[in-house]
Amino acid sequence: MRVPLLDLKAQYKRVGKEVNRTVENVLESGYYILGPNVKRLEEEIAAYCKVKYAIGVASGTDALRLSLISIGLGKGDEVIVPPFTFISTVEVITQIGAEPVFIDIEEETFNIDAEKIEEAITEKTKAIIPVHLYGHAAQMEKIISLARKYNLKVIEDAAQALGAECTFSQVSSKVGSLGDAGCLSFFPTKVLGGCGDGGMVLTNNEEIDEKIRVLRAHGLKDNYSYCMPGYNSRLDELQGAILRVKLKYLDDWINMRRQ
Repeated sequence: MRVPLLDLKAQYKRVGKEVNRTVENVLESGYYILGPNVKRLEEEIAAYCKVKYAIGVASGTDALRLSLISIGLGKGDEVIVPPFTFISTVEVITQIGAEPVFIDIEEETFNIDAEKIEEAITEKTKAIIPVHLYGHAAQMEKIISLARKYNLKVIEDAAQALGAECTFSQVSSKVGSLGDAGCLSFFPTKVLGGCGDGGMVLTNNEEIDEKIRVLRAHGLKDNYSYCMPGYNSRLDELQGAILRVKLKYLDDWINMRRQ
């Protein structure tokens, strides 16, 4: 007998009536892109992760890409990253012209080994991307300390770890809330998954928030005023509505996985 790693049909049986109702409401509303449900989802996840800003985007990959662009990374810059991760973590680095610098992983968690980061830092190093793999938090205390010492940016890849926590400055904090930006994925197989692609950027930095909101909509500043080349990376209203339904169950689902 084969036991599936994830049974989305079983999950749907639990939330199906609510999902169907909210989908119907969206279809009747006429708001299909960046509507009120996306705005509320951003507010609810920001509150859940205890950050000031959350920006919905088209995918977890776009969350990473736009975060790197928002902090000014580009050609010739080096970004420290673990080699054991989904390809998106690395491909976005190369797509903006930067260079990935691989640091080996810990044997127990498979996360980046924070003790090996410092020896790889050079004058070209501009950022660190710790990946919180399989719901395990990376060593953020050590990583943030190194980033401050060498004036580096930290972009957390929390695509597989929404809801996970780590201790930082003796306080328990949600992963994705500690770096300059944190990146989430709402791919259906994630702990909080939609019915298609989706992602989100978390940040406490107002400048990053404003820049990503512009970048995700073709560089749109306001009322058809475009201030920079951007991307088509908006989270659609159906995904926002469905994710809002599922967010209410997130902590229960995490606890069930732990058992």
